[in-house]
Amino acid sequence: FCCGVAALARWDDPMPLIGTGEWRGSIVREPRGTSGFGYDPVFFDPRLGATAAELPAQVKNRVSHRGQALAQIEKALRELTATG
Repeated sequence: FCCGVAALARWDDPMPLIGTGEWRGSIVREPRGTSGFGYDPVFFDPRLGATAAELPAQVKNRVSHRGQALAQIEKALRELTATG
């Protein structure tokens, strides 16, 4: 899965903040787990040995493609506010 997120200060912002994330895995034949939505029960992360639906929300939010992209945006916003 891939995700791209852009944050703009205004609609015509010439330098938007951009975050990207990628979550590699495979599809299992039988759904596993009860949390999440969509493909979560069949999307398997081999590094974690679990489907997305088997992961605690805190872990899924950290490792998912969306979580990675938003973490990059959060970091960039913190850097901007720290430097003024």
